[in-house]
Parts: sequence; structure tokens; C-alpha cells
Amino acid sequence: MKKVLFVNAPSCFDCYSGTRLNAVVQVYPVLAHAILAALARQEGSEVRILDLGIMAQWRKPLRDTLEEFKPDLVCMSGSTPLIKEISEVSRFIREVTGPGPILAAGGPHPTALPEDTLRNSAFDMVVIGEGENPLRKLIGGTPFKDIPGVCYRDREEIITVPGRLPVMEMDEIPFPALDLYELNRYAGCSRTVCRRSPVISYMTSRGCVYNCSFCGKNIFGSKLRLRSPQLVIEEISHLLRAGIREIRLIDDMFTTDMPRAKRICELIIQSGLKFPWILAAGLRVDKMDLEFLKLAKRAGAYQVCLGFESGDQKSLDSVYKGTRVEDGFKAVELAKKAGLETVGFFMFGLPADTEDSLKKTIAYAKKLSPTYAKVTVTVPLPGSALYEQYKNQGLLTAKNWEEYNLHLPRGVYRHPNLSADTLEEYYNRFYSSFYLRPSYLLFMLWKAVKEGLVFEYARYGLQTFLPSVFRARSATRR
Repeated sequence: MKKVLFVNAPSCFDCYSGTRLNAVVQVYPVLAHAILAALARQEGSEVRILDLGIMAQWRKPLRDTLEEFKPDLVCMSGSTPLIKEISEVSRFIREVTGPGPILAAGGPHPTALPEDTLRNSAFDMVVIGEGENPLRKLIGGTPFKDIPGVCYRDREEIITVPGRLPVMEMDEIPFPALDLYELNRYAGCSRTVCRRSPVISYMTSRGCVYNCSFCGKNIFGSKLRLRSPQLVIEEISHLLRAGIREIRLIDDMFTTDMPRAKRICELIIQSGLKFPWILAAGLRVDKMDLEFLKLAKRAGAYQVCLGFESGDQKSLDSVYKGTRVEDGFKAVELAKKAGLETVGFFMFGLPADTEDSLKKTIAYAKKLSPTYAKVTVTVPLPGSALYEQYKNQGLLTAKNWEEYNLHLPRGVYRHPNLSADTLEEYYNRFYSSFYLRPSYLLFMLWKAVKEGLVFEYARYGLQTFLPSVFRARSATRR
């Protein structure tokens, strides 16, 4: 198979525009496509990446690319809120190309619900789980029926091939093909998200050994797989040479292997690499270490995101988080001692949540007082244990997947204890209670003056509290 095209969804970066996350809308080259593109090149294919997320209108550039490039294989991936859109894009591709190229889908939602994905799209097949080795098979011309772990359409029948192909060793995965992106288009991210752009989300490991029920592990699984520290440094050097100016580490659990995490920081320092980076995925608050945080700071880290989730122990236990409420205070203390900004992640609507626990979480967030705080409404996403739990309990009420939005859920399930209106009320109350405290406003004024960003921070405030009026939209679109 000679020509492979990777297409990013049009709303990939705008999914949360118009919500409380207006001020932190991110625009970045998608790592998964860049890695798979590099692999396709290794297999001898001509490859392109078309990022519709930075296009003002997507149909014309997509049509033009399809007609000029004439791909043999078109690949897309999608999360649950985006699945309706990528299905629409697949139908458009089929209209333009006719029956010629293979249309393949992957990612969290297609992996969780492959048959449903095929029934409601023009995709020919779904790759379940990691994509590297199935992509090799597709490029090599292996029939769908001979590729373990794919689901495909055979006329009117949908067939799932049992098993899975072995996953690639982490040190065998190629460096991302960033030359396929116009990196100058990925600029203008909020300063609350990054200090320099273009920024990229980067993983040094795959898999998570913990069992939080709200999280889907159907792509990378429960076994922790690690890229060797020295290769991590070489890959970071590759990213920086390509034009990346900041890195967001998004490992499910970067500090699961603490000695390795420290070694990576030591190697960054020894290598002389100078770049800002953050721990963006939400570290576990019971896996913090002052020595590590100080090393990370010396290596260029300036911010750490922490998964507090709730200020109520019963609520934490209801999702098998395995942490204690009091762990959060120690985590913030350690991060502040190391001189790092903190971002607190919180969740409303955990299975055991009540109005009382929501009030506790708001009070907890204010007492912790991280630099920034973000609350989401818990959504049982396909592929998570919580989705199966609520499905078995008959609590799911909608299959309009675009409504499975962590910041705009529209009654997609019945919470055991709370109405949708109550969850929305407390969601809004969280942001006003946390960000409109006089002490916090004074702190942010001092921070804005110190950084010379008074007007920018004022705009972020308007985008957060008047999201429908001050909608964030990527400055890179054209």
C-alpha cells in the first residue's frame, strides 16, 4: 500500500470551546498520527497528515487533498464526543473517493464500540487497541480477516477478528514525523496552558497499573511499558530540533516508576537541553516525591497537574481511586516547596457523590488552593468500567455521543443521587467559588503584573465566566 493519509477531526481542538475550559483551549500536532506516519514511512509508504482542526472550513481542503494525493488508506481516530463528526467525515471521504481507499478508524471510542462505529459511518474497518502493528499489516496488504484485533465490514456483515496483535516494544516505536505538520500553524495557546508554542503532548510510557473506574484503558491496557530514559532524551532532542518549543508529558502515570522518572530529569539536566515542560496528565497525589519535583524543576518543569478528584473519601472510594483526601495537602505542599505551579483536577458526579460531597469538594479545592483548578462532570465514557457499571444498572439515558462532553453533559445518564440540574449548578458554583475569591483575585493580579500579561489574564477570565460570549477559537485557523 503506497499512499497513506492521516486525517484529524475538524473539532479536535474546539470540542470544549464555549465551556468553562475556554481559557485553556489547546492546539498542537497530534502525536499518535505523527508516530503512525513515521511507521508507515518505515514500511515504504508515501504519507501525509491533514489536520482539519486548524482549518476554518474542512470540506474543501479535504476534497483537494483526496483528489490530488489519491490515498490508498485513510486513517482517523476519535474520542466519544468526536465520533459523530469523524463518522460524518468518513462519509464525505467516501463520496469524494468512491470505493477506492480503505477507510480505517481507531482510538478510544472505536476501540470500545467497534461494531457501533462501523454501523454509523463509512469506515471499512476499526483497529481495536494500539495501531502500530495493525497498520503494518494493512500497509503490507494483509486481508482484514487475517489481522487479529480488527473489526471490519464484509458487505452487510460486521466481523470481529479474535485476539490482538502483539504491541510494539516501546523502544521500537519510531520518533514522530513532525515534518508532516506545518508547525507554525500551532501557535497562540493560552499562557495558562503553555509558555511557548508550538507545544506537543508527549508520552514516555504506555499503560496504567491503577483501576480508577472512570478511566478507559482499552488502548494501552493495565501493564506499564516504558521507553528507556536515554531514548526519551534522544526523542525530546528530536522534538526540539523539529521546532517544538514546549512539551506536555501526558503519561498515564509518569511517576509509577520513580527511579526512572528521576533518571529522565537527571539526563535532561546533563544533556543541556533547555525547554519548558509540564506534567500534564494528573499525577497521583500519593505518588509525590520532593526530590523528584526538585529535579523536574531543575530540568525545566514549571507546572504539575494533580488528580485530587474529590474532597470526600466515600466518593473517591466509589471509583476505586486508591488515594486519601489528606494526600492532596501533602502533594500541594511538596509542589510548592519545589517551586512548581499546580493545577488541580476535580470531578463532580462520582457514583457516591451527594450535594454534601460536592460542597466538601469545593471547600477542599479552596483549602488546597492550587494555582489553577478544573472541575469536570463525571461522564461514563465507553471503554471505562463506570460505563459498564451504569449500563448494567440501567442508568444510561442517551447514545448521542457528542453529548458525552465532560463540560457540557446533557443528561446522558441518571446519577444515583443527583439530578443533572444539581450537577450543573455545582459545576458553575465551583468555578465562581474558587476563582472569585478576593485572595485569589489578588494573587492573579500580582501574577499577571509580574509576567506582563494583565490583558491576557483578563481575557482568560472573561472566557471562563462568559464562555458563550467570549468563545475561544484557535488563532491558527484559516
